[in-house]
Amino acid sequence: MGGYDDVSTFAHESGHSMHSYFSNKYQPYINSDYSIFVAEVASTLNENLLSHYALKNITRNNQEKLFLLGSKLEGFRTTLFRQTLFAEFELKIHEIVEAKGSLSDEQLSKLYLQLLKIYYGHDQGICQIDDIYGIEWARIPHFYYDFYVFKYSTSLVASTAIAKAMREETQKGGTSVRDAYIKFLSSGSSKYPIELLKGVGVDMTTSKPFNAAIEEMNSIMDQIEKMIASTPQ
Repeated sequence: MGGYDDVSTFAHESGHSMHSYFSNKYQPYINSDYSIFVAEVASTLNENLLSHYALKNITRNNQEKLFLLGSKLEGFRTTLFRQTLFAEFELKIHEIVEAKGSLSDEQLSKLYLQLLKIYYGHDQGICQIDDIYGIEWARIPHFYYDFYVFKYSTSLVASTAIAKAMREETQKGGTSVRDAYIKFLSSGSSKYPIELLKGVGVDMTTSKPFNAAIEEMNSIMDQIEKMIASTPQ
């Protein structure tokens, strides 16, 4: 429909298409399907590049910039923060079953509500979490699969670091990061995902990529606060 969310969704899904296209083209069938650990790298990297491009070249006023920054911040919250909450919830319910325990909707809602309150600082007065939100787990389709949600966070952490390096290199006229990224997209599952990401300069066995993602998230909040403070009331 031409709105920003529509364009962002197109960029996201195009990332998946690129990853599948290059992996299928350059890998034999047995290695052409990439690991879920990196399944959202290309999609979230495209979103990152789009948002930076839009902020720099398209926005015409502070309201538009605030909208884009707010959208990007919400993306970090739902992908890096919320999906980690999901992953911890999923792990805990599997641990209950492995310990010969049983699950009920009341038990699942209680556990989910506890995690929500911890993650959002309910007891510290940071964010009020009403009890009704405990049932939210029931509408998350990924909980009915097996351990998929964690990779949203791992992929966003990796793609944020790659996108930053790519933007910085482009300003200097270089292409090595871009070329390494295309090679990554073309590698399918020919190596373990950790090793594939190291080929693009991202070592997920360290805290450096995570710190880079948090740095960008903090930068977005700083920009929003600065713009709001400078806007006449």
